Amino acid sequence: MRRWMPLGWILLFTLTNALPARAQANLAKALAELTALKSKVGSGDTRVRVDATHRVRLIALSLPDADVKLTAIGLLREPVGSSSDHIRMPAVYTIAEIANSTTDTKVKVAAITAFAEPLDSAQGEIRNATMDALNSIMRSTTDGGIASAAVAALRPPIRSGVNGVRMPAINALVQAVVGRQNSDASQAAMELLLEPLGSSAAIGGMEVRMMAVAAMEKIGVDAADIKAKSKAMGHLQVYADKSGWEPEARARARDAADRVLATISK
Repeated sequence: MRRWMPLGWILLFTLTNALPARAQANLAKALAELTALKSKVGSGDTRVRVDATHRVRLIALSLPDADVKLTAIGLLREPVGSSSDHIRMPAVYTIAEIANSTTDTKVKVAAITAFAEPLDSAQGEIRNATMDALNSIMRSTTDGGIASAAVAALRPPIRSGVNGVRMPAINALVQAVVGRQNSDASQAAMELLLEPLGSSAAIGGMEVRMMAVAAMEKIGVDAADIKAKSKAMGHLQVYADKSGWEPEARARARDAADRVLATISK
C-alpha cells in the first residue's frame, strides 16, 4: 500500500534541503561581485571609487557570512590608505558599519587593523572620524579578543606627542581595554601610557599627565590578574615619587596607586 506525504511536508522538505545550496550560491555570487569591484575600488577616478565603496557596503551587509565581510574589508583597505578624505572617509565609515553588523571577532579585528593608517594620519578630520569609528566597534562588543588589535592601532596617536591627538586616543584606549579582561592587552595599554604619563609638554602637559594617571588607574583596577594590577600600581608609584612633577599630580598618582592596591588586597 502506497503512503502519500502531505503536500505541506513535501514543500517543507524541499525548502529545507534547498536552503544550504541557495546560501552557498549567494555566498559565491557575493564573493565574485566583490572580486569584480577590486579595480573600481582602486580606480583613479574619485567618483568611481566612492561608488564602488558603496557597492561593497551593500554586498557586505546583505549576507551574514564572515568571509564576505572580511573580503569587503580587505578591499576597502586600499581607499582607506588614500590621501584624499573624499575617498577614505566613506571607506572608514563603511568598514565600521560592516564590523558592527556582526558578532564575528575576526571581522571586528580586521576592521580595527584597517584603521591603523588613518589613525596615524596628520590630517585631523580623518583621524578623528576613524577614532569615532573605532569607538563604535568597541561599544558593539565586550569580546576580549579585539582589545589587542585596538591597542596596536592606537599606538601612533598616543605616541604622537601632540596633546590634541593623544588625549582622545587615551580615552579610546581605556574603552578598548576596560571590561574585556584581556591581560595581554591591558599590559600593552599600560606600556603605551608611559609616554603621556611622563609628558613634559610646556602647554597642556599637566592635563595629559592627569588623563594618563586616570587611565592607568582604570586599567589597573579593572585588570583580572594581580600581575597586571601590580604593574599599574608600580607605574603610578614611580610617577608619584618623580621629582619635578607638580604636587597635585604626584598626590593624584599616589591616590590612584592606593586605589589599585586596594583591589589587590580584596
